[in-house]
Order: sequence, then structure tokens, then C-alpha cells
Amino acid sequence: MPQELIQLNARKLPTRILSILFLIIAISWSYYALRWYLGNTVAEFFNTDDNNLEVARIAENLAPKDPLTHWRLGQVSQRRLPLDQYSVGLSQFEQAVALSPNDYRFWMTLGTAREQASEPEKAEAALRRAIALAPAYAYPHWYLGNLLLRNQRYEEAFHELRIASEANPSDLQPQLFNLLWAVYGTDHDSLNKAIGSNAQTRASFAVYLVNQQKLDDAIEVWNQLSAEDKKAHKETGDSIIAALVGGLRFHDAMTLWNELAPAEGYLARVGKITDGSFEEVLTYGPDTVFGWQVKTAPQMQIGIDPSISHNGGRSLRLVFQVRSQLEGVIASQLVPVQKDSNYDFECYVKTANLQSGGALTIQVFDSSTNATLATSESAGTGDTDWSRVALSFQTNDKTEAITIRIYRGGCGDDVDCPIFGNVWYDDFSINRHN
Repeated sequence: MPQELIQLNARKLPTRILSILFLIIAISWSYYALRWYLGNTVAEFFNTDDNNLEVARIAENLAPKDPLTHWRLGQVSQRRLPLDQYSVGLSQFEQAVALSPNDYRFWMTLGTAREQASEPEKAEAALRRAIALAPAYAYPHWYLGNLLLRNQRYEEAFHELRIASEANPSDLQPQLFNLLWAVYGTDHDSLNKAIGSNAQTRASFAVYLVNQQKLDDAIEVWNQLSAEDKKAHKETGDSIIAALVGGLRFHDAMTLWNELAPAEGYLARVGKITDGSFEEVLTYGPDTVFGWQVKTAPQMQIGIDPSISHNGGRSLRLVFQVRSQLEGVIASQLVPVQKDSNYDFECYVKTANLQSGGALTIQVFDSSTNATLATSESAGTGDTDWSRVALSFQTNDKTEAITIRIYRGGCGDDVDCPIFGNVWYDDFSINRHN
């Protein structure tokens, strides 16, 4: 079907009038569209930190029906205008909300502005509207929680603050903990209720208390977690254990350590050396708080020997090829003990081709004071069969743990202090008697 071409006679008066009207409408629309675009662009990229009130007013004049321009003008007015003109900023926020009633940002700023204008009921209503529009966002909950907190509605306040901190833990959780501690302090019942039941939040709060040097409170919060939650937040438990060890509370550290121990062989017990015969397949290192800690050094090897032992099938073997200096602790273990008690210590040592300029000894130290409780004679040089090392020591009324060390001494002023050969250790044990 052929298309029909419609022709307009521009010489006719009605056609001219319609064309002129269309042109006027197009120009007017373009003018207002351009004004809105300029106003919106200025508001969108406006830096409120500059506090340029004139620029904000220009944007609002260019686009008076754009909620964003009113929002920006309200923000700058709050910062620049004196307190007796606070209503200017508030009215701008109200206009923004009226123009865009479904934008949570506008309700949130309106709520905070209303609170600053001493209108707490209206402020609460605005903030609750912001939460209804954006329930998963952190800051509407955070501002409402602070409003309720300032009005001493603590239970409702911390409910909102917890939601906010769980949505944005990196920024808001430390602030939540500061508020909790400021409001409740040592009121443990209220504190535990306010922190909520979320395991991650409770574990993080325990670390916060550790950093505040509130170890007893940290332990109490930690102990309210289930066994599964404790293992799921092992890093938090490790932080508490490290703080307890640093605070010389070794028995408390042992209790937490045993809760998180990866296997039976890692369990620590009062008066017992962990894996004293080296029969367990365990990891030796700094993460094993109550296990063997071994040192690595050039020209020295330390590890398990599965072919030589005093009893059982394994022993600890040290291989030295050190031509200059090697002084200090080679291996050690932190061992919980009873206070005011007498102990007997023993282990067995064997050497092969051992030549050393400095003494290789066993030392027992008080872990609380670092005082020396006992020191063995130096391991025999050359080739020696298994020989018993026996020591006795006494703990005092503050001793909760001892440290057993394999220690290589220096050579005095002699710069060259070589050590060569092999040494085996086995069957470490302590026994208490009174």
C-alpha cells in the first residue's frame, strides 16, 4: 500500500501559528530541561565539605523541583548558617522528602535534622521511615539507635545499633562496643543482654574487652559461646589466650587452649609436659602455645628422628654444623604447674660426634618472673649413650607455669663459638611431690 505524503502549507496563518507555538514550547522545554540538568549536575557533584552556600543556592534555583538540590542546600545550610537559622536547612530537607518520598537518604537526614531542632518524636518517625525504605542499610539504624540512646531508651537503642554494626562491622562495631561499655560498664547482665546473641558480635566484643585490659569480662563473654561457635571463631580465642599468657594467667589460658585444641595430643595439663616423648604427630611452632617451640637457625637442623629413641619409637634430634655463633634457646615448652610445690624433672640425652665451644644444657624457668629454677650440666661431648638428666625445683605462691628450655650457651669473649655433631632428647617429664 503506497504511503501518503502529508504536506503543510506554511503560508497559511493557522499553520504558522502552530509552528510558532511548537517552537516556543520546544524552546521553553529545552530551557527548563537545561536548567534542571545544570542544577542536578551541580548538586550531584557538589562537595559539601567546601560549605559553599552560594553554589548550593544556585543549584537549587536552577532546579527547584529536584529533591537533590534541596538536600544539598539543606546540608550546607546546617554547616554554614548560625543556629538561629537552623530552620532553613530543616525546610530544605522537608522539601526534598516531599519531592522524593521514597529515597531513604532524604528521610535519614531529615530525621537527624529534626532531632537537632529538638523534635525527637518527628525525628524518630523520619528515621523509622528511612529504615522501612532501606532495612538492610546500616546508617538509618545507626542514627535511630543514637537518637534512642540519647533519650535513655537503651534496650531499643542497642537493638538498632547492633543491626547497624552487623551490617557495617568495620566502621560501626568498635563504636558500638564503646557505647556499650560507656553505658553499662561492669553491669554484666545488662551488657550481655545488650550485646545480643550473634556469635560473631560476641566474639569481637571479647577481643574488644581484651584490648581494654578487661580479661575477666572477656572470658565471661567468650564462655557464653557454644563449643561450635568457639571453634568457628578460633582466631578470637587465640587472641584471648595470647593476652592471658601475656598477663601471666597461664591456667586460664590453658583452659581456653584446651577448648580449641585441634586434637587430643595438643591438650595441656597441669604438671604434665605435652608430648614429652615425641610420639605424637604434632606441629611444633609458635601457634602451639603449650607445645614445643623450636628455633630455626642456619647450619642447624631440628626435627623428629623416627629411628632412634630412649623409649617408644621417636625422639627429638638436633644436628649442628655451626662454625661461628649459636647462642640462646633452641627448643622450649610452656608447662602449667601448681603453686608452692616441689617438682622433679627428668629427660634423657644422647650425643654423636658432638663438639661444642659452649654448654648445651636444660634449663627450667619460672614463666611469671623468668627466674632460673634449675639448670642441668652440659651434654657430654663426643659419643655418649642415653643418659638421664635429673633436676629438682620448687614453685612459689605466684608460679602458674614453668618454661623448659634446651639452651646453648656462648663462649664468653671468643667470637668463634662452633658446635658440630648430633644430639637426641627424649622422655621429658615432671612429677610433683610435697
